[in-house]
Amino acid sequence: MTFRQAAAAQQAPTTREEATFVAKGPANDNRRIFPRYSVELHVTCESDHNFYGGFAENLSAGGVFIATHTLSPVGEKMDFSITLPGAVEPIRGIGEVRWVRVYSERSDSPPGLGLRFVRLAAGAAMMIERFLTDREPLFYDDE
Repeated sequence: MTFRQAAAAQQAPTTREEATFVAKGPANDNRRIFPRYSVELHVTCESDHNFYGGFAENLSAGGVFIATHTLSPVGEKMDFSITLPGAVEPIRGIGEVRWVRVYSERSDSPPGLGLRFVRLAAGAAMMIERFLTDREPLFYDDE
């Protein structure tokens, strides 16, 4: 690097990078169908390889983003439970990992995974919808 290049690099404003996705499902199968809602809920997940807890940062009728450093591969199916405020029992179901985001010092986005609901326990879908009715959906630009 020349002296001029080094000086220009020092003067250039630093920008934060977007979150780093290490894996996604098929490109044509990643469109969101349901609006997402910002939440702060405790989640536990269990697969053949892992058992861990995390926090749901956003939730929809079709899936959940789980903020966690313990990541699973795309396509892995796992049992999960989400504790809703005021609920006697947590919501339980089976989800499939659709995408994974790793930790990056250059991003404000937390690491975690996107889990699509494959199967929900009886009454769980209605409990999620009822819980989300009093919240404003998050805005996501599809472009």
